[in-house]
Amino acid sequence: MPELPEVQTITSDLNKHLKGLTFDQVETTAVVYASVAKCVGEKIENIRRIAKNIVFELESGRVLIVHLAMTGQLLVSDPKTCKLPWERITFILSKGDKKIGLKFRDMRMFGKAIFGDKTLVENLLQKYGPEPLDQSFTPQQFLTRLKSKKTTVKNALLDQKIVSGLGNIYATDALFMAKIHPLTLTTNLSPAQAETLLTCAKAILLEAIGHRGSTLEDKMYVDAYGKQGAHQNFFRIYGKKNCPNCNSKVEILKINGRGTYFCPTCQHEHKQLSFN
Repeated sequence: MPELPEVQTITSDLNKHLKGLTFDQVETTAVVYASVAKCVGEKIENIRRIAKNIVFELESGRVLIVHLAMTGQLLVSDPKTCKLPWERITFILSKGDKKIGLKFRDMRMFGKAIFGDKTLVENLLQKYGPEPLDQSFTPQQFLTRLKSKKTTVKNALLDQKIVSGLGNIYATDALFMAKIHPLTLTTNLSPAQAETLLTCAKAILLEAIGHRGSTLEDKMYVDAYGKQGAHQNFFRIYGKKNCPNCNSKVEILKINGRGTYFCPTCQHEHKQLSFN
């Protein structure tokens, strides 16, 4: 599933090419996307990201919101190109004589695309917690939010209501960088650990944005031009067999159904049988 760096990369690409253009034509292949047809005639004022959602802010005050889920793609294209496999929505946008195509592909159809008024944005903002890249998000606020849920730190990082934008890969690597065991209880985290973890989460997200995201073996993630990201070549611990720091054998845990890589030497487990 595309995480914050991947969605940010696509959002930046789209804003660069589509800002100021107007939706001329919209063709959908499923009833679930029916509201999107109402975009015709709407001019794009800005495109931004909220957590893992791509938000098209329109001149009328309405919005188009796209969530890519596991297999979604948004591809800038020549409007004359043929339909692609799994192409669910076809947009044609224009500004004067300039015409650009935009294709929404989704093999598994877990993604969403919806058109409506600004209440959709308000609902999104209420749904998600702050993200590590928020300038105003302090280590103390981070610690307070993590401790608000009595669970493991890995689970808390993946809870989008606590902190948004982090997914399995980047949460795993951030914990490794911070030398925190993924099964550490949130109630056991110290202020110093929270500050280090937040710093590491910011660093890994910014690095991944610089590498234009991560493309895994399924090749599902590509940017708006159909190109793969490069951050998969820079993973810290995710997908590794041996620790890059001490060469210990990397272990894998299933935490809430997600494969979590960690180094048993560098990330010491603090054992506790119950929450205090």
